[in-house]
Amino acid sequence: MSRNSLIICLILFNWCFHIQYSFAATVRVIDEQGRPFANAVISSRDLLPVSDKSTVGFSAVMDQMNKQFSPEILIVDQGTTVTFPNSDNIRHHVYSFSEPKPFEIKLYANDNVPPILFDKPGIVVLGCNIHDSMLGYIYVKENGRVWTTNAQGIAEIEIADGEFSVWHPEFSINHLQRMPAKFDTNRDYELTFSRVSSSALNKNTFGSGKFNRQ
Repeated sequence: MSRNSLIICLILFNWCFHIQYSFAATVRVIDEQGRPFANAVISSRDLLPVSDKSTVGFSAVMDQMNKQFSPEILIVDQGTTVTFPNSDNIRHHVYSFSEPKPFEIKLYANDNVPPILFDKPGIVVLGCNIHDSMLGYIYVKENGRVWTTNAQGIAEIEIADGEFSVWHPEFSINHLQRMPAKFDTNRDYELTFSRVSSSALNKNTFGSGKFNRQ
């Protein structure tokens, strides 16, 4: 057997092994009062093959509507470009201090700004220099799989190696903390995390430096 054939066989064996020993689980993410964390991001470090096509060169959209980012949380693959149209009838000044992608789009309207490439994985927190209440998040995926919880805080996930992290902007004041989780069997899981109070979050305005560290 040639060296290339051996490598192909090992890759196929690894793929079949993961498929055979992967299974599904239902995960519910709540706070201490039983309130669900909607749009929590559960990420896996497994190497299961993904069926969707590569999104390198693909462009996603983070709009601004009614003085809010839309969607509030945007999940993209590493290498994706994001456009920032302004659908409001006022101008915005969008920027981020987050380590994966610091950038600035100065006062603008409509959609006459070039897209921005997000080429490093991590969490990018967005704000508007004009409207302090505007916060948005771009979650740039790593190599593993990613799931998001629904309005009830529930996600159906696929498990291979059992090592996961869970992220939601209300886990920490700087919006960056990812919590570890481990799933090792196909059953229902309920994860409880502390939720930062809205009053504490509201005391922090964009530009204060709270987004400087990943």
